[in-house]
Amino acid sequence: MGLGLPISVLIGIIPDSGQHLIFVMIFANGLIPFSVLLASSIAQDGHGMLPLVSYTIRDTLLIKIFNISAAILVSGLTYMIGW
Repeated sequence: MGLGLPISVLIGIIPDSGQHLIFVMIFANGLIPFSVLLASSIAQDGHGMLPLVSYTIRDTLLIKIFNISAAILVSGLTYMIGW
């Protein structure tokens, strides 16, 4: 797993959906485990976060902190069981 999990979570912070396709393609080629793809999927909000950014930064940050925490927890457990 190495740096795959932290990198996928950090890239998931970006409020856009295109970068998730990179992790899907890397997973499809067998270069990363499922847990890294899962971390990227959980941390990624896509374009849905953009309206909230314009409304309130505080709530946006709270949601991102929750998403990042959930991504690290769930994908870490998934990695431990061998996925």
